[in-house]
Amino acid sequence: MELCGAILERMRNLLFTALLLPSFCLPCPRLGSAQSTAPAMPPAEISADLGPCSASITVADQDSKPIYGAKIDTRIQYGLLGVKRLDLEAYTGVDGRVKIARLPETLKKPMYIRIEKNGKQAIVEFKPSLQCNATFDVLLR
Repeated sequence: MELCGAILERMRNLLFTALLLPSFCLPCPRLGSAQSTAPAMPPAEISADLGPCSASITVADQDSKPIYGAKIDTRIQYGLLGVKRLDLEAYTGVDGRVKIARLPETLKKPMYIRIEKNGKQAIVEFKPSLQCNATFDVLLR
């Protein structure tokens, strides 16, 4: 009799587990589908905090592939007679883009933006008085 009671108890536990276990298995979104709907990341950004203008730079190689980790640096001369100076430095993100934001609207001298990666260099001249929000596509050769 005890043997029948033990068998019935074990069957009851198995039946309870079999009925309860599916309720814990909730459908989860697949990882691949979540990545395809992710919004595009904004470009890396550095701010001069001097005005309303900006320069967006996209750096690519000869095959038009974005270059990650290209060094972008510039010196901004502003103020009376351009006596004040601000040096900025940033690196491109995975998409090869950098945005230099909040640049002054007027400068005494043009601003030169230097781009460098693995010994390859390029220089871009930026005049905010002519085009306040400029976009530059740079090919490093």
